Amino acid sequence: MHKILINLLLLFSRKEDFMMVMLWAQQIMMQETEKEAKELYARVPRLLEEKVKKILIDSGMGHLTE
Repeated sequence: MHKILINLLLLFSRKEDFMMVMLWAQQIMMQETEKEAKELYARVPRLLEEKVKKILIDSGMGHLTE
């Protein structure tokens, strides 16, 4: 239910996609362990997932998306 609400919110606020994507990517990269980072990546909203993945890959952290 929580993920559905986030996705609906993001659908109506496309202008802020970039900031949301950057915040998710930053939070993922700041995790203490790779396991925690992968768990957080698994919770990224569907509408942001590809953009977050691209940022992680571009930052040399692509292994967290596998």
